[in-house]
Amino acid sequence: MFNKIKGQDRVISILKRAIEEDKIAHSYLFYGPDGVGKFTTALYFGMAINCLATHDKRPCGACNSCQKFLSFTHPDFIYTFPFPNPLKSDISASGEIKSDKAIEEYQDYVKNKIKTPWKEFFFTKNIGIRIGSIRMLEHRIYLTPHEANYKIFVIENAELMTVQAANAFLKTLEEPPNDSIIILTTSKPNSLLPTILSRCQKIQFAAISRYLIEKELEKNKFLEKFEIKMYARIANGNMEKALRLIDEGRIESREKTIEFLKFLLSGNDLHFIEFVKKYKTSKTQTQLVEIISHLIIWLADISYFKYCQEEIVNLDKTELIESLYNKNQNVEEYVDNLIEFLEKMLRRLEGHVNPQLIFTEIYNKFKMTFFGKTI
Repeated sequence: MFNKIKGQDRVISILKRAIEEDKIAHSYLFYGPDGVGKFTTALYFGMAINCLATHDKRPCGACNSCQKFLSFTHPDFIYTFPFPNPLKSDISASGEIKSDKAIEEYQDYVKNKIKTPWKEFFFTKNIGIRIGSIRMLEHRIYLTPHEANYKIFVIENAELMTVQAANAFLKTLEEPPNDSIIILTTSKPNSLLPTILSRCQKIQFAAISRYLIEKELEKNKFLEKFEIKMYARIANGNMEKALRLIDEGRIESREKTIEFLKFLLSGNDLHFIEFVKKYKTSKTQTQLVEIISHLIIWLADISYFKYCQEEIVNLDKTELIESLYNKNQNVEEYVDNLIEFLEKMLRRLEGHVNPQLIFTEIYNKFKMTFFGKTI
């Protein structure tokens, strides 16, 4: 089943060798960009260690142990993830959730993780990994395995541990039992305590190449060629994001981008001012991030227009690309600068700057580039 994980051959090789040579560490840190298979690899690694098949077929995905891992029902697989902070009365002394509402939300998240892991899940409150979850882990880690050779503990998005939880977790990491393996996953290793980092075997995951993402998306027979190229570019190395874009039909953000570019070409500032009013709140931030990602692709398409048209992503909109190119043919002088500017805008959005201000600044930058003026 390891072959289902795309773009992480080096990682899989390291983990397979650890199993074959019986040199499995008791604590790992899987780190790298979002959506590149860190959690799935952790799950399959735990499966492989406890798989009932012959060595060369592990994890087989078919034996009783593997099936239980895949359904998250194995008694020796403990999965911890950031969760809304429950009331003290809703938590037992060992960290178990007692509230029916909280249990339901917990189960909904796990169900989503099993069936459609690429889908975003929105919790009802702010999330984190708190001391109660670590207490539960501590309680479970010293129990004898029910049926596996090793108990597998996966802590997802470990950077969201509270300071109190992280300090408590250190005690567990110092001397974990020989029958337990702890795997932390994170996209922000620098947010973890140095003492936690030093106690884990660190394994870095890479962004997935655009080629591999395109090959995966080509399996979807309902996608047009330009859609495959577009989604692979927007995903920017994140396979999970590419699948989510398809699943949610995020063509809307592309249509908004085209609308923006048409306002730009027509010089209709009043229409843009009405358009940008929709981007006043942080709730519109996600779509603006997608629009900026699309604009970066459009700029690349403009640069490819004269000499490398086979590289163009928006193949169905070559007339619009040509119109933009003809407004300013000195692409080598402005494309890199504009892309750098858009990447800066993405970083500013992460700092919760008003999306409307960001969008207006982008419009003015594009107007100045293509028409030598602003609003």
